[in-house]
Amino acid sequence: MLFHEVRFHPWAAVFAASLIVVCSDLTDASCTIQTARPASSFLCTEAVQFAINSDHAPQQVAWSVTDYYGGARASGVMRSGQSTTTLRVVPTPGVGYYTLALDYEFGAHYEKIFCVLPHPDDARGDGGLFGLGGATTDSELWDALWQIGARHMRSEFSWAEVEKTRGEYRLDWVRQVADLAAERNMQLTVLTGHTPSFYGVRPMDATEQVARRWYLWQPEGTVEWHSYIDAMAGTLMPRRLIPEPVGATDTLPRGSRPLVRAWEVWSEADQSFYYGSWDRYLDMLRIAYCTVRSRGRVPIVYGSCGHMTQLQLTLQAGCGNYFDRVAFHPYYTDPQWMLMHWYRNMPQKLVVQGAMRDTALTECGFHPDDGAHEAGFMPRVYATLKAFGETLFIRSQCLGGVFTTADDPKCLARIVNGELQPRPAYVAFAVTRWMLESAQYVGPLAAPEGAQMELFLRNGSPMVIAWATEGTREVSIEVAPTARVMDALGGVTPLGGPTATVELTTDAVALLDVSFAEFARAAARGLDRTLTTELGHESEFDSGYIDTLEQDLGRCVGSQFADDLRDAVDHACDRALTNPPHGAAAFFGVQRMVGEAMLQVANEAREAGEITRLHGNTIWRLARLTEALGDIADGLGERWPGMNNVSADDLAGTLGAVAQVRSRVAEATGGAECPFADRLLDRALDRLDEVRRRGGHDRGAWWAATLEARVAHSLTAVEPPELRKVFIVGEFSTANMIMKGMLVHPGSDHAVRARVYSFLPHDVSGTVQGAMPESWGGGSPAGSFTAPAGGSSEPVKLTFSVPDQPQPWVQRDLCPIGMTTLKVDAPATLPLNEQVQLLGDVGFRALVPMTYQLYAGSYPSKAAQMASSQSAPTYPSARGGAGQARSGRLGIPIVATNWMMNQPMLPCVIRNE
Repeated sequence: MLFHEVRFHPWAAVFAASLIVVCSDLTDASCTIQTARPASSFLCTEAVQFAINSDHAPQQVAWSVTDYYGGARASGVMRSGQSTTTLRVVPTPGVGYYTLALDYEFGAHYEKIFCVLPHPDDARGDGGLFGLGGATTDSELWDALWQIGARHMRSEFSWAEVEKTRGEYRLDWVRQVADLAAERNMQLTVLTGHTPSFYGVRPMDATEQVARRWYLWQPEGTVEWHSYIDAMAGTLMPRRLIPEPVGATDTLPRGSRPLVRAWEVWSEADQSFYYGSWDRYLDMLRIAYCTVRSRGRVPIVYGSCGHMTQLQLTLQAGCGNYFDRVAFHPYYTDPQWMLMHWYRNMPQKLVVQGAMRDTALTECGFHPDDGAHEAGFMPRVYATLKAFGETLFIRSQCLGGVFTTADDPKCLARIVNGELQPRPAYVAFAVTRWMLESAQYVGPLAAPEGAQMELFLRNGSPMVIAWATEGTREVSIEVAPTARVMDALGGVTPLGGPTATVELTTDAVALLDVSFAEFARAAARGLDRTLTTELGHESEFDSGYIDTLEQDLGRCVGSQFADDLRDAVDHACDRALTNPPHGAAAFFGVQRMVGEAMLQVANEAREAGEITRLHGNTIWRLARLTEALGDIADGLGERWPGMNNVSADDLAGTLGAVAQVRSRVAEATGGAECPFADRLLDRALDRLDEVRRRGGHDRGAWWAATLEARVAHSLTAVEPPELRKVFIVGEFSTANMIMKGMLVHPGSDHAVRARVYSFLPHDVSGTVQGAMPESWGGGSPAGSFTAPAGGSSEPVKLTFSVPDQPQPWVQRDLCPIGMTTLKVDAPATLPLNEQVQLLGDVGFRALVPMTYQLYAGSYPSKAAQMASSQSAPTYPSARGGAGQARSGRLGIPIVATNWMMNQPMLPCVIRNE
């Protein structure tokens, strides 16, 4: 049988789901058809059995089951009426989407949609792509999601909902959601944000309609935000999930996963969903990063939506090392085009830094134009995500709903209706997850134009997900004798071999038990795509800041390396075909080859005395490549786990290397870190987590971790450490809030209350200093502070003045970031946008400076119209005038009149040089 029997977990609760259908009977009699599971579902390991409650007179009832395509699957006759009757469908239908019909002898007719699902524990993989959204406390809904294989939820715990009363946290609600997830072994992506009304600051220029959305204002201070994040992190971060069952060939104790998969700070903060200044968002980001990470290793997600402007400001402000992933929320009918589009845009600002990041797709709506094809679209979406190397995807729309545009957690749009009646896509999610969650991506296969085929290893055997982008396409493929086609609803059709011809449509299908000859072709094409593109995927657009990996390897490693790597992969594929048990070991050799290249690039950086953009981006891409090669090796090794296991000594050695690198840097610098090396160490630890989760069966993942740890160790000799765990935040108490900014009145004295947060294990003391703009008379007010471990210092008041000359004032146009023009009164020649930089020192090390954007002027405008002098919009100046090209603090070329316009994602990257 297709899905083998597995143990039914006792914590999987059973709930009743019923459907009452109005019939043509002339009496008032009725009938309900009940299933034990929610969403009218059965697992494939269970009997398909219904409870029929009828108040009809006893009579003969003919029943029949038809599949989604109208094919008859089972039928029979039973007697029912005025009681509860049990109907067991024999033969038991396999995985699929069905209709049960009841025809009563006296004319009544009833129908019930139901489905049969693969057991969610029959495929165990990372689970990160099969996420949904919601923080419901409805256990029935959690069960409906668990049984289709959803393995993590993006749950929003809004600050305004957690702290409804000042100083009191609704942690019982947080724990209830966490309990529901943990009972089903589901992780949480935790979304935090929004401001309670008693902490928020109303923007002056907001309309009354906008202003009443107090939960989108920025908090006046930062201490309360820290307390909220600390309470949430203390509640959620210590929790772990149940380890997987022990396997007979395990070499390591099975490790558990953390409950929290990722922590996202606000959602789309660069949109109108956040009315505060970007600087205050960066304050909250840094506080959340250090608070959460002090309790455990979990990725912190930068709550953006795709604007390059805010990322530019983030880097310029000195906050580029306070997040691990960048959020993206795509809604489109072509996932491949949209992902390419994303990587060619906003993340390029990180490519400029040589500090690439992974993406967190935390709110996504990939759907076909025609909802009738939603089921067939699902394998295409998830195959594309795996081909791009994504590991965190939430299929959900906004407002907290699950699969829906409405704020109704029980309305799973296109999946189930409001009564939890399943639609075909409900089954398709389960089938797609069963096919792909534990599958390892290998590469693409050659296909005619308009068709796409992506090859994976599943249970050690090649599998292809294939579809046509439009119309129909015919493809030929080499297959094994047991090959078959599986559609998104679990329907299976045998394939003839050794070469099969398949007609593809826009409804993606899986081709199971493909020939290993196709595996070799896909591996070669996958490597070639990695080498000949800038970012590992094909695009009609040049990234602008990075060359192909092959070109960059030629500069750092040697012109012959790329061809040698191609030969090594070809040789490894030959060994996998001619001597299958040794195929994994052959790919371990290719991994080590890539690791040596990574070390050569690190040595190049050491000789140059810095990690350049070339070095950083090349190492990052090679790290992803060695992980991908490790996945292939582990996929090949699944059939011979005893030959590819990781021993306790192997694991301890790599864990020790990671710990040694981190402790050596911290001890030598008073707690500072090398951010880029630290990100590589995080990648290594993530891979080791998978090794432990699987009981030691992923030696390819272990090799990737070992190589990344070695390279990170080498980079610490050249990368300047940063004391990220101690930082300054500024609270501008005399500034007025405007939409997306802070406004200071000319001719007045002002003050910034500088706080120092410390997340070192001991108190720190030092000095803070403000660097004021020259147009305001300069000056460097300073003061001393003491910050306790895990908390903030008392505020240090730094005063400054904004000049009111020359007179008279005139009406001028101010352009806050991404907002419409705002008319203010100000001296005619006074720059309307300036930067205040906060500097600090703790004796043994200087702190990373924090830059704040301030606007000057009086609002609302009252200058006489006759005296007005309409000026062009101006933009923040680092050391030059408005509109001048310059380099920011981190050496990033900036053209102010472009980047301050809140640029969205565009068809190709904006180049500011």
